[in-house]
Amino acid sequence: MPDIIRHTSFRVEIRRVEPPFARDKEKEIEWICQTLGLAPAGEKNHPSILIFKEIVKSTEADQGITSTALAEKVDMSRGAVINQLNNLQRSGLIVKQGRLYVARSRSMVRTIQEVEEDIKRIFDRMERIAMEIDKEFRPLH
Repeated sequence: MPDIIRHTSFRVEIRRVEPPFARDKEKEIEWICQTLGLAPAGEKNHPSILIFKEIVKSTEADQGITSTALAEKVDMSRGAVINQLNNLQRSGLIVKQGRLYVARSRSMVRTIQEVEEDIKRIFDRMERIAMEIDKEFRPLH
């Protein structure tokens, strides 16, 4: 699945947000979205969070969900839902399979690990380029 991400735009914003104190799946999904900059901290009814929760539920049921079905479930226009789906895809949390949207992995921990791997690949590439820049500006004697 990483090949999907490599060929699309990828955007992750990391924010320091306090995790929920009590174990609560709904609050933990909210926290993940807030930490990845998809929703403001403390806002539990943000469209990205509502949509991501529905996608996680459908993925856990071994199904995908269409943008039309999501729009009905979260009571939003399909256009607004598609905008949020694009943000969730750019973050690496979800993927599109045909007409259906699913979480990147059936396991939330694997989804987060895959996003982390994407970030590491980008930073590794930047580090290699930075080393080449340093060599040009500071050649070894």
